[in-house]
Amino acid sequence: MKHAWPTGIKILTGLFVTAVYAMPQNYTISAKPGVVNYVEGNVFLDGRAISPESLKTTFVNANETISTDIGKAEVLLSPGVFLRLGDNTRVRMVSPSLTDTQLELKAGEMMIEADDIVKDSRVTVLDHGGSVLIDRNGLYRFTAGDAAKVAVLEGKANVLNGDRKTEIGKGREVLLADGGLKSKKFDAKAPDELYAWSNVRSEYNAASSYQAAQDVNASSYGGVWGGYGFSGFANPGWFWNSGFNSWAWLPGSGAYYSPFGYGFYSPFAVGYAPVIYAPLYGGGGGWNRRVQLPARATATTGGGKVAPVPVNAAHPPAVGGHISSPMASQAARAQSLHSFSSTGFRTSSGAMVPAGRAAYGGSAPSGGGRAAYTGGSRGGSGASAGSGYNGAGQSAAPASVGGGGMSRGAGVSSPGGGAAGHH
Repeated sequence: MKHAWPTGIKILTGLFVTAVYAMPQNYTISAKPGVVNYVEGNVFLDGRAISPESLKTTFVNANETISTDIGKAEVLLSPGVFLRLGDNTRVRMVSPSLTDTQLELKAGEMMIEADDIVKDSRVTVLDHGGSVLIDRNGLYRFTAGDAAKVAVLEGKANVLNGDRKTEIGKGREVLLADGGLKSKKFDAKAPDELYAWSNVRSEYNAASSYQAAQDVNASSYGGVWGGYGFSGFANPGWFWNSGFNSWAWLPGSGAYYSPFGYGFYSPFAVGYAPVIYAPLYGGGGGWNRRVQLPARATATTGGGKVAPVPVNAAHPPAVGGHISSPMASQAARAQSLHSFSSTGFRTSSGAMVPAGRAAYGGSAPSGGGRAAYTGGSRGGSGASAGSGYNGAGQSAAPASVGGGGMSRGAGVSSPGGGAAGHH
């Protein structure tokens, strides 16, 4: 999908790209798809257990298989494209190419979140004799076995089986097992654990990316970050975020949104990002597994931590919610937008971002992909409200004046000193 960005940023890009070539390349190495980004429970690479401590250097290479039993895993296919495996799943990496990634789903279920598929590239999934080609941003769900099927939650996909071919769009699925390729609507109300887990992972990825983009912007290169493919301010890639123990995707320019409504901003655009402060949960395994965050990235409240999460102001996510189905997510996100309709969002510097509008480039689409920017003076009052715990969308008391970004939850302190009311 297209992304828009302000003229001023376009001019700055040229200046910084020139500067980047003069910088030491200490933190940049070639981009490599197939890096394992997150695991919980029991996850294996060709039968060898993958530990969280080995994530920085664990890759799924050609003809290797990543599998789970009671566990889940996230793999980065290319910058902006995330593969997520559910329980009891096996996926073979056919070709880990930046432009033509090919996977085979052998068993179980998986989901692909494509936030930035670049022009002339694609992801191909082999499943039960069929081939599914993804060449545009969206959210795609695959199931193996006798009831093998592909469902499109956002975007479009081309499905091939022998000499048969069909294109399916949002809200449709195709049963691959019968070879007929007849599409139908899927049940968006049905509980979907993998969808719920993917929503939470997208939130964590956005928070990690936001932190990395700020660090790169502040240091003019990368400071303590180690990068895959990110060669400065112009090209997309991944940066290792030790606080999250995972790779952070940085767009090369502008901003992109996940289908769940979370934002990913380049170092140039991160200062314009509308953010809220959301809890990143404590506790053991499961969908809300804890990550350790650097102290500077969080505010502390009664016993938990919150972190800044960039969002799509035109279609905000139900931040922090364990959403049970696509339809439940859609309803919660609509309530979130309603909750912010009077208060809007703010950037971490305090600039105002009106709710429901992308200041540069029109309204952002519900599926994500177009940048939302806003100007405005720095400073101002602390941010108000949130979308409600678990996406309830209730109106919140405004934060006290204090200049500094959004807060969320009961008594959460904003960086500028304001505190959001309970909601």
